[in-house]
Amino acid sequence: MKLVLTLILSLIVTGYGVQPAKAQETTVFVPKGPIVIDVMAGLNWMRCSIGQVWKNEKCDGTPILVPFAVTKTIITRTTSSMGDGWRLPTRDELQRLVVDQTDPPMINQDIFSETHPGIYWSADQNWLLPNNFWVVNFFTGHNYGRAWGNQNFAIRLVQER
Repeated sequence: MKLVLTLILSLIVTGYGVQPAKAQETTVFVPKGPIVIDVMAGLNWMRCSIGQVWKNEKCDGTPILVPFAVTKTIITRTTSSMGDGWRLPTRDELQRLVVDQTDPPMINQDIFSETHPGIYWSADQNWLLPNNFWVVNFFTGHNYGRAWGNQNFAIRLVQER
């Protein structure tokens, strides 16, 4: 028992098995009108949130905030007008858009203009809390898995390249 305790303490002290903080992955964005290509992730992103339109080289209008169940209808409508493959991003994909800066929204405003400085849905359900979903908050840059499906949040869609 003493040997096991000594081994565990030595692992804790040396940090063995603890992953260092991961630097933000490199992102390379190529703007193409209302779409931006995330070269490193192999994704097409809508530059505007759902509810906004691309006008005069920027997003115009107010993003709509909807419960999770409505996202399926929005994706169906988007697919019928913009082609197949549009979906909610995963938490990790959405988190790639977060930029550490002084003022919100925590996103590159040159690429994603007029982004809602609030919470966006991801496609990921929290497996520890099955009634909850993962979201990314662009006011703080953090993500969390405590969002109820009946809460109203913004949407940004993504498509595989």
